[in-house]
Amino acid sequence: MSNFADKMRQTWDQNILFSALLELTYNCNLDCSFCYNEKDLQGKSLRRDQYLELFRDLRELGVFNLILSGGEPLAHKDFFFLGSKAREMGFVIRIKSNGHALHPVTARRLKEEVDPFSIEISLHGACAQTHDKQTQVVGSFEQLMKNLHTLKTLKLRFQLNSVLTRWNENEIADMYSLAEEFEVALKFDSQVTPRDNGDRSPLELAPTEHGLRNLFRRQQQLAGKTNHTTSAPKTRTYCGAGTSTIAIDPVGNVYPCVQWRQSIGNVHKQRIQQIWQDNAALSGIRQTNEQAQRNMLEQGDKAALGAFCPGMADLVSGDATAVYPSVLLRSRLRKDMLDSTDI
Repeated sequence: MSNFADKMRQTWDQNILFSALLELTYNCNLDCSFCYNEKDLQGKSLRRDQYLELFRDLRELGVFNLILSGGEPLAHKDFFFLGSKAREMGFVIRIKSNGHALHPVTARRLKEEVDPFSIEISLHGACAQTHDKQTQVVGSFEQLMKNLHTLKTLKLRFQLNSVLTRWNENEIADMYSLAEEFEVALKFDSQVTPRDNGDRSPLELAPTEHGLRNLFRRQQQLAGKTNHTTSAPKTRTYCGAGTSTIAIDPVGNVYPCVQWRQSIGNVHKQRIQQIWQDNAALSGIRQTNEQAQRNMLEQGDKAALGAFCPGMADLVSGDATAVYPSVLLRSRLRKDMLDSTDI
C-alpha cells in the first residue's frame, strides 16, 4: 500500500477494525438544540473494569484510533482514569468535546494524564449571541474562547467542528476567521440529523439552500479551483461503518458507526472480538454497505460521493441504501460550484 488512503481502503475491504468511538456518557454541561443523543437511553452503564477489558480486547484486535466522545466525555466520572489507561495501552486518542470544561486546571491535567493526539471542539457560531442560542447556556461562547486560548498556550492539539444551521449560516466567514486566529482547522457538518430515538425536531434547524451554497462556495475557495473529477474509492463498501469502525454507547450497545444506530451486539453480553468476528447482524450491515456502494456508483453525478451516509439513510428512510433528498440537494449544489466559473 502506497499511502494512508490505500491503508484505509484495505481496512474496509478486509474488515480490519481500525477505529472505535466510545460514547462514555450522554451527560453534558450544555444543552444544544440539535443534539442527536438519546438522553433517556435505558440500560446499565459500563463499569471501569469493563472498559479496561474492552481496551485490552480492542488492542488485541489491532485498533489504532480510540475516540472518546459523549455527550460530553469529560462529564464521565472516570474520564481521566480511562483516558490515562488508554494512553498507557498505546492508542492514538482523540477526544470530541464541547470545550466548555477545559479551563486551565482541567486542560493541564488533560495534557499531563491523557495527552490526546487531537481534541475536536464544537463551535456553534462566531459570536456569543449565536453560539449561546444553540447551546442554550448563557456565557458558553465567552468561556469557550478563554478555554481555546488556554489550549493554545498549553500546546494541546485541537480543531474546531461546527454543525451548519439556519442560526449560524450567516456567520460562516467569521467562523473561519475565528479558526484562523487560533491557527486551527474548522470542519463543518452541513447536515443536521434527527435524534437517535427518531425525533425529527432538530431538522427544524437545518440550513437553508442559501446557507449551503455559501458554505460550499467558501470551502471551494479555501481548497482553490480544481478541475479534477471525484472518483469512487476502489473498495467494495461505501464507507468504513462496520468494516473498519464501530461505536459503543454508554450502556454497551455496539453500532457500525456513530450515525448508523443498528445495534450489532452489547459488550455486557459478549466480548468485542465475538461481536466483530462472528456476527450475523454485522455481516448484514457489511452486505448493506456493499449495496450502498453499488447504488452510489449507479447514481453517477446525481449523488456526489461523500454526501451520502448509510446511517443517515437508515434513520430517515429505514433503508440504508436509499438516496435521501438532502443528498441530492447537496450533490446538486456542489456540482453547481464545480461547474460555475464565478466562484
